[in-house]
Amino acid sequence: MRQILIIRFGALGDLCLLAWSISRWARSAPAGQQRVTLVTKAAFAPLMAEMQGIDRVIALPEGGLGQLERLARQLRAEKFDTIIDAHNILRGNLLLMLMGRRPDSRLAKDTAARLALLGFHKSHRSLDQTMAQRFDAVFESITPNGLPEHAPPLGHLTSGSENPAPIVGLAPGAQWDSKRWPEENYAQLLADFGRKNSHPVRLFLGPREELWFEGSQLQKISYNLPQVEIIRGTSLIQVATLLGQCSVVITNDSGLLHMAESAGTPVLAFYGPTVRQFGYFPRLAESRVMEVELDCRPCSRNGKKPCHRGDLACLQRITPEQAQQTLAQMTARTEFPA
Repeated sequence: MRQILIIRFGALGDLCLLAWSISRWARSAPAGQQRVTLVTKAAFAPLMAEMQGIDRVIALPEGGLGQLERLARQLRAEKFDTIIDAHNILRGNLLLMLMGRRPDSRLAKDTAARLALLGFHKSHRSLDQTMAQRFDAVFESITPNGLPEHAPPLGHLTSGSENPAPIVGLAPGAQWDSKRWPEENYAQLLADFGRKNSHPVRLFLGPREELWFEGSQLQKISYNLPQVEIIRGTSLIQVATLLGQCSVVITNDSGLLHMAESAGTPVLAFYGPTVRQFGYFPRLAESRVMEVELDCRPCSRNGKKPCHRGDLACLQRITPEQAQQTLAQMTARTEFPA
């Protein structure tokens, strides 16, 4: 049996996008003839073990060089036939060096092109590729017949389950505050939807959202609508399952966007400091993106920097009324009232 090692430590959104490529690549191989092992951060290991096409997950150990050396010895002893570096960062390169192996395929980086887009607003042709296409290319380079289409890699979590009524998911968080559509906009959107519908709504809160949710307008609206279920303090696998049961998820440029899509749920996504050229737009045809064209976009490679204008106009100018109209179009097929 052919033994495959894939290296990708994080982050959540990248791993969910990578999983599409892995599941497609695994499907291209004859059944039972290869075993895929993924090395990733411990926080993501349980979720990635659920992804179609991944047979085993090894958690990247915490600690310094000594821990990395122990992992390298373990991996070296397993004598992998094929090694794929789907991250191409210093720590991964060091792990491979300690293993005494070169990868058979490696992710192409576009850091220089992104910096040029940020600094001079000049787009290089390398930015025409999405991250999904970049991950596909990693596997296509060692797969002469190309990759077949495949179902969402977490779609099996909700296969066979049907909900009596369509469910809307709200995921108002993001890694950085500058990537969040204002919570008062989420609150107004939720209030407008609640006045017109009695269908269930799931509000997904992670540790970062807990910092601002208490006492917020969104909390008040959520507590006043009986159909709102607040999801908090649960595992990534359970979050993915609940996202997959939704008809649509309203979100920012975040890891939950890509997790929802990998579970088969289209998204309505708000984009501000980041742009399509960075490669992280939704991949499902049913998903929709809302954004405002401004000369200052993009202003940050990952949304980490605060808005230099001070008004977050790129997200503030997307109104709840506009979002409500787009949501109505998306949910028409699921028999929501207009």
